[in-house]
Amino acid sequence: MTDAETCTGEIVALHRLFETWLGAPGHGDFSRFEAAFAPGFAMVMPGGARLDRAAVLAFLEGARGGRGEGFRIAIEDCFALHEAPGLVLMHYVERQWLRGQETARRAAALFRTGPEGPRWLFVQETWITPPV
Repeated sequence: MTDAETCTGEIVALHRLFETWLGAPGHGDFSRFEAAFAPGFAMVMPGGARLDRAAVLAFLEGARGGRGEGFRIAIEDCFALHEAPGLVLMHYVERQWLRGQETARRAAALFRTGPEGPRWLFVQETWITPPV
């Protein structure tokens, strides 16, 4: 399996966990988030706010089950934009469904790859279809 394929699998798997963690009844293993995001991880939200690793983890810990029943996430159009030794820059579209409303965002995610698997270094999200 290539690094890009492994990163694609990681993107899909972590978003499945987001779906179950944030949706009702909010199941999942929080340590999986801690292991996924490398030290120094940062994220730019679709609205422009920049969050560091601690802020992302604090948000996730406090939001468990908060989206409620019916919350769904789908990942589409996932591919590698660039690969270098030990690094992969991925692109994907994330669609979310919450209380009858669909939103979509385009994301670029930088991964460090290695024997322990991919670790998230950075994510930049941009609205395609923002919430109304």
